[in-house]
Amino acid sequence: MSHTELSSKEDFDKAIKTEGQYVFILAYENEAPPNADEYAKKFEGKVASYKFDVTKAPRAKDAHGITATPCALIFKDGQLVKKVPGMAPAEMKEVGQMLLSS
Repeated sequence: MSHTELSSKEDFDKAIKTEGQYVFILAYENEAPPNADEYAKKFEGKVASYKFDVTKAPRAKDAHGITATPCALIFKDGQLVKKVPGMAPAEMKEVGQMLLSS
């Protein structure tokens, strides 16, 4: 399984309303990082994984204050739990531990 592509703010808003599990959204510009789908596979069945190109969905980018890409956004029950601009490895390791403990 890989990330499901979101193409609009409406798709984004619908995705984050998923209840009962974490929602991982990868914001990227033009091309997703090469390891994005590998990362999604680690959490298959535990996390709903999405991605979107900020150049194609600028309203979603602006609505969530995304100023740097790539950026990881983690939601639970419609609420932002964690935001990781730049996806620094140390912070992403913490995110991974949080997602695996769910």
